[in-house]
Amino acid sequence: MPLYRRAGVYFGTLCALDTEPAHLSEADFAVFELMAQLITFELEAEDERIGREAEIGALKDIISIAAHDLRQPLTAMQLRAQLAFRQAKRENISPELTTKFEGVVNDINRTIQLTDKLLYVGTIKAGTFQLDLDELNLVALIEQVIDDARTNSPGYTFQLEVLDLADTFRLIGDTIRLGQAVRNLVDNAVKYSPDIDGPIEVKLFRQLNAAGELEALIQIRDHGMGVDAKDLPRLFEHQYRTEQALASGIKGTGFGLFISQKIIEAHIGKLWAELPNGPGLIINFTLPML
Repeated sequence: MPLYRRAGVYFGTLCALDTEPAHLSEADFAVFELMAQLITFELEAEDERIGREAEIGALKDIISIAAHDLRQPLTAMQLRAQLAFRQAKRENISPELTTKFEGVVNDINRTIQLTDKLLYVGTIKAGTFQLDLDELNLVALIEQVIDDARTNSPGYTFQLEVLDLADTFRLIGDTIRLGQAVRNLVDNAVKYSPDIDGPIEVKLFRQLNAAGELEALIQIRDHGMGVDAKDLPRLFEHQYRTEQALASGIKGTGFGLFISQKIIEAHIGKLWAELPNGPGLIINFTLPML
């Protein structure tokens, strides 16, 4: 039975040998023909897999090199800009110049965060995403994220409510990765909710899941533009942005929520969004606890 690629190119023959004379029916020939098609399909699927792996490897290398090469000069610029900003405030240089220095610092911080996101996406897509696991206090981690958010977004109010004893929120996780996941979610709430609309609310609960296991539930709520109900299932897709976000002119890459989902899922957690009673959006995620 001849073997053909899907493009019609002949590349071999399927042979069957027997010691007895063959008396093949039409059904027998049909079976051999299906076997030949299956062999062709499997060989082409393997070729495609090898090709995809090569493309992913090349993409990972490009992203890693770009992120690394960008981060070094950006870190140096960040340090110089911070020093200039602090000196301008200390020496009471004109408010206009101080504001410009502060703007430069914020722009560099956002650019560094973008290079980090690109690096995360590269490792996720390449399948080389790994966790450095250790015992951590989830409350302390979230408090640090909120402190950073207060510094980076001084016009906003952030409210943290822990509905249990802080020392009970202990789990096994990657502090850096989980910090990035929470930071992305808080930054997203800030980005799509003007400060005059109300505070960014973060709540921590303890609960039992369906299997009776203890887990932490974290809710991040803003009072901004929100989303349509039809967008909820797609919010965490790679580079997905809602019509409201595109129409608003607010810049974004669509990486942040995607990265947060992959990090939380890697910790055996769940992430989802829901609409509150009123404006804004609620992002929920769970993590297994000790």
